[in-house]
Amino acid sequence: MGLLYGNGTDSSVDAVGKAQIRQNYYDKKAVIDIQDEMYLSKLSSTTNMPKNMGKEIIKHRYIALLDDENVNSQGLSAAGATLTNGNLYASSRDIGTITSKLPELSETGGRVNRVGFTRKEIKASITNRGFFFEWSKDSMNFDTDAELKMHLTREAVRGATQINEDVLYITLVNGAGVTQFAGSATSIATITGEVDDATAAVPTYKDLLALDIELTNNKCPRDTKVIDGSKMIDTKVVQAARYMFVSPDVVTSFRAMTDLHGAPAFKEVAEYTNAINGKGKYLKALNGEVGAVGPFRIVVHPKAVVREGAGAAVTDNLAGLRETGDNYDVYPNLVVGSEAFTHVGFEFGAGTKGKFKTRNVTPEQNVTSQDPFGKTGFTSIEFWNGVMIDRSEWIAVYNT
Repeated sequence: MGLLYGNGTDSSVDAVGKAQIRQNYYDKKAVIDIQDEMYLSKLSSTTNMPKNMGKEIIKHRYIALLDDENVNSQGLSAAGATLTNGNLYASSRDIGTITSKLPELSETGGRVNRVGFTRKEIKASITNRGFFFEWSKDSMNFDTDAELKMHLTREAVRGATQINEDVLYITLVNGAGVTQFAGSATSIATITGEVDDATAAVPTYKDLLALDIELTNNKCPRDTKVIDGSKMIDTKVVQAARYMFVSPDVVTSFRAMTDLHGAPAFKEVAEYTNAINGKGKYLKALNGEVGAVGPFRIVVHPKAVVREGAGAAVTDNLAGLRETGDNYDVYPNLVVGSEAFTHVGFEFGAGTKGKFKTRNVTPEQNVTSQDPFGKTGFTSIEFWNGVMIDRSEWIAVYNT
């Protein structure tokens, strides 16, 4: 059954055995934190699926001419010979290779130096999700919170937002184009805390530098565009910042990290941004940002995903890593480059605002054979979501 007021001493919204503050009406609003804590969602732009166009969205991404991914059969060399790939010297940075494949022309020209281009098809589909809760007329009339329904609806929207965030987190982890493992591990199943620090899967400064180099080679932007503002339509650009999202369980390892000279590598967020808004938050920092290590800014995501018990079998656990059952837990620390993905939503139509659609049906509107006296109502929330990964090579997972 849905939410009940009961006899006023133990309504179903309260914990078992906890009575209402009092059973008479009082005109005092509850003070509830209304801010939705959004993390990964703030790095995403939004694409809305048009009506009557199916549930899958497709777009093309054109590969740069000088890129190893630009594989085509159109190439002709400076001598007019057919080439395997029409991308000149592609992604090579070797002086000899570049020099030998520069598109030079002779005095007579000719059919030489022909190149080709490639495009990739990127797809994403949207999924419809939703849930509802019920409430009685008495619970709204007699509960000591005069705005109970508003508060419950707000919590439902907050829950839907968190579901979106969880789906996004898992999609990005599974769709990352760059994967790195700490310690001696070569796969998720070999993440271990045994033997010594060289083998144990604890994050190191060298690993972060190596990861940064790979992302740079992949042309991942170093500046990060962040969606800002209460309506999520403004943007701000955080200069020279690549963000790594980590679990609260592993942030201590990042704080304890030392650099190549043995000095503390972690910088507190207050050391590089001290401007604070009226809500006590740093203006040039993400929600949950605690500091920086080397080339990465560290954001503690309170609901960061974990692969429980997916690592190697536990014997001694000399590194003191977390475990579930007889196996180590694996934490996928996530790096997301700017504009690497897009959130795909669906507009419900005229009269709706935002990405969530809520329906409130009062008891008077809900008179049926199941409730002939119209004593119960319900509130439902519905939303569509999907994630389109535009540049998987700009998304990295550092497994520890």
